[in-house]
Amino acid sequence: MTTKDYILISISAAALILSLISLVVTLVQKNRETKRTIRKNLSDTLENISKIAIESTKLRASKDTDFNSEPIILLRRNYNSQRRVLIAHADFLVDRYDNIATEIDCNILAGAYATIGDMEKAEHYWQKTVEKSLSKSIRIMNLRGFGAFLFNNDKIDLGRKCFEEALSLDVTDNDENRILKIDTCLMLCDMENEFGSKENCETALKRAMEILSAIKSQGRKNEMHERISQKLPSKIRPNV
Repeated sequence: MTTKDYILISISAAALILSLISLVVTLVQKNRETKRTIRKNLSDTLENISKIAIESTKLRASKDTDFNSEPIILLRRNYNSQRRVLIAHADFLVDRYDNIATEIDCNILAGAYATIGDMEKAEHYWQKTVEKSLSKSIRIMNLRGFGAFLFNNDKIDLGRKCFEEALSLDVTDNDENRILKIDTCLMLCDMENEFGSKENCETALKRAMEILSAIKSQGRKNEMHERISQKLPSKIRPNV
């Protein structure tokens, strides 16, 4: 081969390499754009689900509205139909593009499925919510939410396990996390009081009292003391 042939081959190879690089860059950019579009679609869908939930709550809470009147029943049915369409779309997106779904996305879907009575799918999304928790503090909130869901669906032992895991997580030792764990104890007490046993409710309150003693801020301690005291018999109320 002549020098000219080598030059032509080198030029061709360089052109091929540049073309391949350009193709890869284009594909990466297209993939990113596709993800952004899907992410926005999912966010918009979940936002609309949340808006329907807010409107439904306002409807139920309104003192000027007969919740069981024919026009309101029709409106509620329309809300439910719209909610089901949106839920199905969000479920499809999360199922197909799980890597772009966050814990709050799954949390919203868990609540939405519970609202329409599909407890199997609601439990599935509660599990995903816990799995996708980005920090231990968020995991505590998600575990106790899942625990409350399980209590409300006659899975009391599993619900207790969720609360116990939440309370056993080793988080940074500060007032915010202490209050988070007291809130969790109080939630567990409410669940035990309604579905479990008085004894377990009292155990949760005693645990809250132990955490209370470690709070540094006197103002926050007084606030949490009052919340705990409202659930305790006067003879075992804690001193601040």
